[in-house]
Amino acid sequence: MPIYEYLCPHCNGRFQKLVHGFRDPDGLACPRCGAADVRRAISRVAVLKSEESRVEALADPSMLSGLDENDPRSIARWARKLGKELGEDAGEDWDQMVDEMLEEELQRKGADEEAEGDEPETGEPAAPRKHKAGTDDLGWG
Repeated sequence: MPIYEYLCPHCNGRFQKLVHGFRDPDGLACPRCGAADVRRAISRVAVLKSEESRVEALADPSMLSGLDENDPRSIARWARKLGKELGEDAGEDWDQMVDEMLEEELQRKGADEEAEGDEPETGEPAAPRKHKAGTDDLGWG
């Protein structure tokens, strides 16, 4: 007996129904608004992968497609994709950690761009900017 998901075009409701056989049951209606013209939705499915297939997926060159190492958003998309492949091994807070890192990188990049805009145009290379505790961009004092 399959469980089907249905969508209601009137109230945008989504509900599930345990069905005997493979036909929609007689008298099927939306439990929220009572509309009878509901339609079957395509449900998400979960596919369990073996450890070997997960490792193979990570080694696939297509994992790096669209990756721009100079774009923090691109790196974050790749990291989320990696987290999905790793599953539970990545930890429950993987996406939150990626979001925090992206936000920090975008703030740092924005501050760097603002600082570059304040530099005088002398035609000479700018001196390294000092950051925390008298260190330059490379972490040297």
